[in-house]
Amino acid sequence: MNEFIGEGNLGQEPDVRIVTRDGENNDVANLRIYFDRPVPDAEGKFEDKKGFWLNVEVWGDRAKQVARLCSKGSRVAVIGSLMDDSYETDGGTIAALSVRAKRVYLVPNAKMDSVHYRTDAAA
Repeated sequence: MNEFIGEGNLGQEPDVRIVTRDGENNDVANLRIYFDRPVPDAEGKFEDKKGFWLNVEVWGDRAKQVARLCSKGSRVAVIGSLMDDSYETDGGTIAALSVRAKRVYLVPNAKMDSVHYRTDAAA
């Protein structure tokens, strides 16, 4: 089993949809997250070195919770499994990695004044 653990920032608002899987309707939240790679410099500060973007999907009841608590720019920690995805374009098949999250944690930071609960998330 593979396990992915990373911390980063949402690059856009969570997208919650209802999908049918195995004959049942399920909520899924799709997140676009930039996972940074902070490296200490000579002055004791940190500089981002070659971070990366990943699509993260959250299934079930957690999908709505993530959409309600997180917004573009939110700092999150993700624990999940890497998934090997592919999709077709006019230029051929594109391979990509994504994460199926088991857990998504909101990470407080110095710039966060408070947590705002959104009520407009898909019901």
